[in-house]
Amino acid sequence: MSHHKQPGTEWADRHRQALTTRHTHEDVLTDRQFELLLEACSALPAPLDFEARFICLIAGRLGLRAGEIAHFQTAWVNWNRRTIRIPQHEPCQCGYCRRQAKQETTHNDDLSTTEALTSRWHPKTVASARLIPFDLSLRLELCVERFANRYDAFPRSRSTINRRVQAAADEANLSGRVYPHCLRATAASYHAYKGVAPVPLQALMGWSDLATA
Repeated sequence: MSHHKQPGTEWADRHRQALTTRHTHEDVLTDRQFELLLEACSALPAPLDFEARFICLIAGRLGLRAGEIAHFQTAWVNWNRRTIRIPQHEPCQCGYCRRQAKQETTHNDDLSTTEALTSRWHPKTVASARLIPFDLSLRLELCVERFANRYDAFPRSRSTINRRVQAAADEANLSGRVYPHCLRATAASYHAYKGVAPVPLQALMGWSDLATA
């Protein structure tokens, strides 16, 4: 007996999955929820308060991904142009990058962990390497400036980013799911509602496909 699915069955399975899969845009925060989240950051003990606020602001208003935040360097900031440059490559040997490099070797017998690690870190896609203006508000400018006064690079792991966002969401008593990528979706929605056209929005967010914008 053949176990191959018929084309109609395959389509039905994909359609069913599309209906049941939750998409990030469903978890976008309203302006009120975002302000409550930022307010809650201040209630966390130091230095969690500043770290959580920095994460929430640059994810929720500038659209940085969790991996970009975890590898954020003060050297990425151009103070004259008030921009953040997400590079194509940033040398890194953090735990996350080591795990990703090791995982790559499981799919490529000719690749060693050391060789795989030489390409780490890199953003998600080629389009993700981009310039992001942070002079969109004084609040953002001050946050980036204060970060640079404290750190040369983001001092925590990628998993810590999730914990900081969750701690702020719990403190704010927000209903629904709040996580770093929903903050990125919140940034995209925020700028879209402000009237940013699809092409500039694509450049700001680092999307490969204009259809996403």
